[in-house]
Amino acid sequence: MSNRKIRFIEPRGRYARPLNAWITRWPLVGPITLATILEQRGYDVLIYNENISGALDDDPVVYEDLCSADVICLTIMTPTAARGYEIATKLRADGCAAKIAFGGVHATMCPQEALEYGDIVCRGEGENIIEAIAAGEVADGIHEPPRMEDLDELPTLNHFLIHRFEEDLLAKCRRKELYELPAMTSRGCPYGCVYCSVTRMFGRRIRQQSVAKVLTDLKVYQSRGFSQFFYYDDNFTANREWLKALLKRTAPLGVRFNTQSRIDFHWEDNSRRRLDKDMLRLMRYGGAQAFYIGYETIDDATAKGWKKGYRGADSLKHRLEQDTKILSENGFWIHGMFVVGPQHRQSHVDGIVNFAVANKINSLQISCLTPFPGTPLFDDYRPHLIFNRFPGDWDFYDGTHCVYDHSQLGAENFQDVLYEAHNRFYRLGGWNGRSIRAILSRKMSFTSKLLELLQTGKTATRIQKAWGEEIEQFRHILRERLAEQDQARRDGTYQADPTNAKVITVNV
Repeated sequence: MSNRKIRFIEPRGRYARPLNAWITRWPLVGPITLATILEQRGYDVLIYNENISGALDDDPVVYEDLCSADVICLTIMTPTAARGYEIATKLRADGCAAKIAFGGVHATMCPQEALEYGDIVCRGEGENIIEAIAAGEVADGIHEPPRMEDLDELPTLNHFLIHRFEEDLLAKCRRKELYELPAMTSRGCPYGCVYCSVTRMFGRRIRQQSVAKVLTDLKVYQSRGFSQFFYYDDNFTANREWLKALLKRTAPLGVRFNTQSRIDFHWEDNSRRRLDKDMLRLMRYGGAQAFYIGYETIDDATAKGWKKGYRGADSLKHRLEQDTKILSENGFWIHGMFVVGPQHRQSHVDGIVNFAVANKINSLQISCLTPFPGTPLFDDYRPHLIFNRFPGDWDFYDGTHCVYDHSQLGAENFQDVLYEAHNRFYRLGGWNGRSIRAILSRKMSFTSKLLELLQTGKTATRIQKAWGEEIEQFRHILRERLAEQDQARRDGTYQADPTNAKVITVNV
């Protein structure tokens, strides 16, 4: 089937949202996985990632290539769904005859909506159906293939299938070995937080690659010049024995990695009496550099309401302080991710910033609680949604914008509070003293350390500036929506739940 041309697309998100700067560095692994499978089976495959190489319709050569494809696969998250639909609509209007298939977490939760813009929708994981789609053997409609049970069957990813991967992404890192190459060793998470759609995509049972498979992939990536990695696993530290076995084998390779993790992974027991010092030692020698920690909240009542699944005898704040200190003293960079919901006031946000500063968290991200489709939260918040004109309004469902009207902070004030909270935390052009010391302690040349400091500080400053400008644009849209709602109430035409989103709620 090598004459069949298959093109994958990762659409861009809303311009100037803070996460864009990092999404540009770290593409989704889903399209890379599926494209690698097809490449190995002889198909003509390429991935267009708008976050890396720019808007597809701004490049005539790229757009012409798309129009001549046999199949076009768009992977959409909620904040990129509207752009994905826009691309599909334009391709159809311009006479593109390719089959258009949608996949990804948003297509999984809103399959009927996605089907209005494409021919095929894949709900869930696509590895067991992608070749049939590429070969033209799948009927139009919604399909839900079985999940991958043996993740060792996945190929070693070929990131170079991304258009202009080297020119527009690796070149920005100055040296290839400084880029954190995306990888993933497991799927699933045992917890059922009410706001999380990712676990509803992959399930609560963790499926994991063998240590041998991970090592095989790492050695291939090293042969391509990469030595630093970002493991996208939802909970990289969930399987203690597997992780220890892996770290013992990665230490001689000299690799470095960042990953997502629960903050309490270093305890051997739920009573928090036995600290696993061996795990912490292996983490250091096995290459762990930074942990992206989903703190979410320091408040017990909030954690319980969100079904956060982080319990203990002491207060949540005390446990988080203790765990943060342990990781910090062991030399790990901590990126703290917190969430503010409609029940919170200014004092709660101030408490998060004060906690982060006092406990020497290296970098901070505070998001707005967002009711993503497919989660229990979305159904609960439907009557309160200000932004309910779908699919266009999915743009605002990115953890940065307040999309509902029942916040204690007020919808308009919410953005300002988050913006000022980040300003309070970040200093010295986007950095603070403890973060600078952490970078200087890394195993790299002094020149590389200096360049990373300058580049990251510049990026942080640029993010804040662009975010401030975006907030002003959003403020005008928000005021118009609120004025329309007030007028509808006066006219007696207001509907508390006018959403037209065709969402499937997935229980986990």
